[in-house]
Amino acid sequence: MADLDDIKDGKDFRTDQPQQNIPFTLKGCGALDWGMQSRLSRIFNPKTGNTVMLAFDHGYFQGPTTGLERIDINIAPLFEHADVLMCTRGILRSVVPPATNKPVVLRASGANSILAELSNEAVALSMDDAVRLNSCAVAAQVLYRQRI
Repeated sequence: MADLDDIKDGKDFRTDQPQQNIPFTLKGCGALDWGMQSRLSRIFNPKTGNTVMLAFDHGYFQGPTTGLERIDINIAPLFEHADVLMCTRGILRSVVPPATNKPVVLRASGANSILAELSNEAVALSMDDAVRLNSCAVAAQVLYRQRI
């Protein structure tokens, strides 16, 4: 042990150098915990605070979209140009290779809009699944409607 062997290096706390406190780059997020800041810094570019999100979660409520039925052919080539991918867990598991190494935002709500209006969404993803799939964030749609 340094104290018993009288080694001076073990007692150099560098009190002449103040500890650096680097503020978080996203406005209004300085008080968030380390984990939240870490996930947000994967989504947003730390230098600019901007992001390019490729959202292909359309199938969660409207099913296959004409021209986008084959996400592996039509959308996957765009992955490299995006900062973050936003999709459903089914598309993530079936189309997005784990080696893509992009942060993911998962759709957490869903409903069927065929034959009905889209105001009765339900939870479609548990937070355990979001963590299991290494999601940086989740997206949910909430519709507020005032009846008169």
